[in-house]
Amino acid sequence: MLSTDVYASDEEWDDASGRYVGKNAKHVNDLLSMILSRVNTRIIDLKIERRWANLTTKQLRASLSACTSSDKPQKMAGSVGEVFDEVIGSKKGRTAELYKDTLRRLRLFCDPDCLDFDRINRLWLERFCSAMSDLAINTRAIHLRNLRCVCNYAIDMGVTNNYPFRRWHIPTEDTRMRVMPLEQWRRMAQVELTEQYAEYRDMYLLTLYLVGINVVDLAGLTQDSVVDGRLLYRRSKTGRLYSIRIEPEAEEIIERYKGKRHLLRCFDRYENYKDYAQHLNNGLRKIGERGADGKMVPISTEVTTYWARYSWATYAAQIDIPKDTISEALGHSYGNKITAVYIEYDKSKIDAANRRVIDWVIYGIR
Repeated sequence: MLSTDVYASDEEWDDASGRYVGKNAKHVNDLLSMILSRVNTRIIDLKIERRWANLTTKQLRASLSACTSSDKPQKMAGSVGEVFDEVIGSKKGRTAELYKDTLRRLRLFCDPDCLDFDRINRLWLERFCSAMSDLAINTRAIHLRNLRCVCNYAIDMGVTNNYPFRRWHIPTEDTRMRVMPLEQWRRMAQVELTEQYAEYRDMYLLTLYLVGINVVDLAGLTQDSVVDGRLLYRRSKTGRLYSIRIEPEAEEIIERYKGKRHLLRCFDRYENYKDYAQHLNNGLRKIGERGADGKMVPISTEVTTYWARYSWATYAAQIDIPKDTISEALGHSYGNKITAVYIEYDKSKIDAANRRVIDWVIYGIR
């Protein structure tokens, strides 16, 4: 048994949850979580160093007791936690949030502020991966790739020479393509809806008309984003500049929902685009024709706005639009990456491709 220097009466401790429920409960529980994280990190280190099995009970208690002080330690220079903070500071938007999520997951597993990069090896990675068993495989892969990027950054900055991913493959699984069938797109475009659901449907159609634009980028548009009949914006995820010709179907929706602070008024109503995106996706899953009882029968109970991006690419391929044009339209690299640097892709090809996709999906015209 190890002392934590934290004391609680029977009334202040909940055996069912294993948590302190007395005065200043959040502070005390955070403190206990930090101590437990340090102890777990020390145990993992001892096992990696192959010392765990050789320690006596007294030696083990002495080694672990050093981790149970309630005083928060100073962040170790060059620690994984410190470098993670540097990387997060260099990111922005959704990418920064993803790295913060990874650091939070790491803190549940160990104390990154006291973790040296040289201690991370294949066994450590396997244990970290196993500790995230409550997450989907591809979600775990996101966190592991973020950690890999931080390791690469640490190497570039001369913090370490250790690269633990050299002989360790990050587990992943194929993602199911989320493509709305053509018949559902056409029903979605034609169904009669109340004002609120009509707005959700129109925003979804607009994402398709604008080559699968993401909601975060749609939310960032202003009246100044429209120049000479084209929509100009930088994708938040990559920083890449896009120039999309506004087709008549898109123009009609933009004019009908014209905003003040934003290009579209629906985003004027929310300080955070994520709040609207949640309402939008929930609303899309309810849209459908009304049954005999007057209630809507959903066209799709799984659809999200991101389906528009998958759908655009899928249907572009169906009508024989070249892969290079599809890749360029979505902002992906095409052909030889070095050659691509010297090529200014002909935007008229993307304009023509988008027109053909709209004609095929909405009107059935190839």
